[in-house]
Amino acid sequence: MANADKGAEVLDMAIAKRKAKGPQFPRVWLDDAKTDIDADDIIKRLIGRGSLNVVFGPSGDGKTFFVMDVTGHIVAGIPWRGRRVRRGLGVYVAAEAGTSILRRFCAWRDYHLSEVREDRTPLAIITQAANLLNMVEVEELLAELRTIATEAKLPLALVVFDTLSRSIPGGDENSAEDMTRVIAAADAIRDELGAAVIIVHHSGKDSSKGARGHSSLFAAADTVISVIERVATVDKSRDGTAGEVFPFALDVVDLGTDSDGDAATTCIVRHLDGAAPGRRPVLILSGVAKVALQALGEAVTDHGEIMPETSTIPRGVRAVTMDEWRAQFRIRYGTDKAGGERDREAVKRAFTRAREHLAKAEAVGVSDPYAWVTR
Repeated sequence: MANADKGAEVLDMAIAKRKAKGPQFPRVWLDDAKTDIDADDIIKRLIGRGSLNVVFGPSGDGKTFFVMDVTGHIVAGIPWRGRRVRRGLGVYVAAEAGTSILRRFCAWRDYHLSEVREDRTPLAIITQAANLLNMVEVEELLAELRTIATEAKLPLALVVFDTLSRSIPGGDENSAEDMTRVIAAADAIRDELGAAVIIVHHSGKDSSKGARGHSSLFAAADTVISVIERVATVDKSRDGTAGEVFPFALDVVDLGTDSDGDAATTCIVRHLDGAAPGRRPVLILSGVAKVALQALGEAVTDHGEIMPETSTIPRGVRAVTMDEWRAQFRIRYGTDKAGGERDREAVKRAFTRAREHLAKAEAVGVSDPYAWVTR
């Protein structure tokens, strides 16, 4: 009963805060409105300031590494895949595998940042889950975020919750009521602190059908990114461009040896695009072309070799043979959803069409007999 009373008190405080901020329904007359073409993004055309973002994918496909890479670039102020980044304070709520997250961020820091840098990196990692369904805990988290911003002497730019399932203990991802409460908690952070929120989420058993759980979270999000087989795809973007893809590889990093003398390792993201986004046509993929691009990324990760520079192969390109790409495509596309084997000639034709589409869109480079990912 005491907890319920405290929850009611916190709710009353939240309502009072909102009233103190000004009119409940602010308005702008059309003739007084001005066009703002300088979007206040923290990563241009991807993550807006104060936005709600969902990144989802199957376990083991790299979604956490992808989000950590995005977060690292924001807090360090490093351009991300050629896009302008506005440096800001980040808080990563590692509700799942907190110790592992720390190890991964240390590897990212040591790889990307100089040891002699003058400024401290404005990233705080919270290794305890916050219950987004509990208004009392949400208010306590808001207080902690304000404290972190005060200590850093910077406004908060980004808060990450990894993962959704560990941030709603006892909750139901399929419940409209529970997801509405999660959205309300994210909105409180966005409204009170002006920070963007990223929620890391799992996909369902069939990753092609999207994120697990109730659709209200997808509907509320400004940006939704799926990460499947180390290819991040913008599935929804309220103000950006849906359909863009960001292939990446995970490079193993040696952390040294543990007390038993065994090697300790982790991974960092290596971007596979070869030029700054926006200088080539926007890439919108069909289902088969997306599978083909994912297959090429996998083949490059497993079998790729650095190629000598030629008139048709850029310097430093990591490529595979066409046969290796085709074989990986056959593994991914050779069976249908029912588990039956597709006709080999049909698979061959599908691969040829997908390869031509990807080459035309400049998503892959081809110099017979080699192929590589360019974006």
